[in-house]
Formats: sequence, structure tokens, C-alpha cells
Amino acid sequence: MKTLESQGLCGFLFESFNDCEELRHVFGARNDSDLGNLAYSGERDRKAAFAARSVWSQYLNTNAESWVVGGQTHSANVAVVTEKDRGRGALAPTEVIPDTDGLFTTCRNLPMYVAVADCSAVLLHAPGALAVVHGGWRGLAKGILGQTLKHFQNQGCALEQLRIGIAPCMQAASYEVGPEVAESCPDAAKYRGRDDRWQVDIAKWAAADLHAAGIQQNQIETSGLDTGTDTRLFSHRRQGEGAGRNGLIALLV
Repeated sequence: MKTLESQGLCGFLFESFNDCEELRHVFGARNDSDLGNLAYSGERDRKAAFAARSVWSQYLNTNAESWVVGGQTHSANVAVVTEKDRGRGALAPTEVIPDTDGLFTTCRNLPMYVAVADCSAVLLHAPGALAVVHGGWRGLAKGILGQTLKHFQNQGCALEQLRIGIAPCMQAASYEVGPEVAESCPDAAKYRGRDDRWQVDIAKWAAADLHAAGIQQNQIETSGLDTGTDTRLFSHRRQGEGAGRNGLIALLV
């Protein structure tokens, strides 16, 4: 991913989408401070979060009042977003699309957002279609990426048309888990740690699920950044309950 700065905030871009004229996106981050939080939940400063949303909206040539937000519950639920959903969750968390961890659309100029602070944020694009996904281990174990791919196929998109980006998330060296998590994780994304513990890589887990569904490696860009160690990124595990949230925002134009 490429680092960028806008009005004092730090963000990242997937470089593999550089030539995609119908897509705009950014992954907003922490800027090595607590500036940049994008989430309203958890008693965070909503005024500051809206200001950060406004910075990235200006960068994307949209507005923060139009964002579409899902009420993330670590589910495998993917909502089809249309013009009638414009602004859902943009100003208040009570207005989000409930129990939704993936957002899919074919609408133009409709910004969609997912919040993360160790889980994966996954961007999926094919001509005329876009999705953003919150993929923590529970959602990945439930098959959220496979569910998302079905929406593209239902629109007539062939899997080989897709380009996919996996944003910064928790890498194996930082993510120790118990057997209840490891048993759901693909072998390619885990290794044994101490005693009965395991080390799990969320980005590799997401990539393994995509490969199993028929996506090729050359269709996927992975950030290579670890929320567990990179202080430019918010991390729930590193910072605790009070951690802010990074966020992936994307729209078709």
C-alpha cells in the first residue's frame, strides 16, 4: 500500500487500483497519534470522528453525510446498498444498517465504510460493482468473503474480473489465540505457538478464503502492515478498549 497525507491525517491506498478510473478509496488510519479515529461507537469523540470523516470525504470528492455504514456484529451478512441507503449511519450509530459486516453496491457516488482495529477490511471491485467487508476471525469463519463474491456473480461479474485489497490488520506475530480460533483458521494462516496457543494471520486467512473460492493470487493486494506493531494504525489488542478505529471508505464514480 502507498501512504498518503491529507490535512494532517494519515491514510493508505492500494496501489493495484491506481489505474481503476471508476473507483475511489482510502484506508484512514491513526497518524502515529490518536488523531484519525473514524468510529462513533464506544464513547469516542463523535465530533472528532466526523471531522476525520470529512477530511477523507473531501479527499474522495464526496461528503461525510452520504456515507453508508453497517452495524458490524462479526456476522457473514452482506447488504446490497442502493440509493435509498445513502447516509445510513453517517451521522449517528443508531442509523446504521443493522447486523451487517459487508456492503455491496452497483450505485455510483455512494461512499461505503467499514471500521476495523485489528480485523481485516477488504475492498472488492469488478467493473460496475464494489464491496467493502469487515472480516474478523468470526466473520471469516462464517464465510463472509464467499457470501460477498456471490453478490458479484449475481450481477454477472466473473471471478477473474475482480481485484481485491486486504487492508492493514493483525499479523501472526502479534496475534496469539486459543484452539477455538485456530480450529476455524485455514492452515496457510496459522502456526503453533506456546503450549496450546496458536499464532494467526488475519490477512492470510482472508486471502486463503478467497483462493478457496477461486480468486487467484495476482488478483489480491495485501498491505503487509501489522496493526499489532505499527503505531500509525489503531489496534484494539495493542491499545485496549479505548482504541479508535481505522476505516476503509470506497465508492464507484
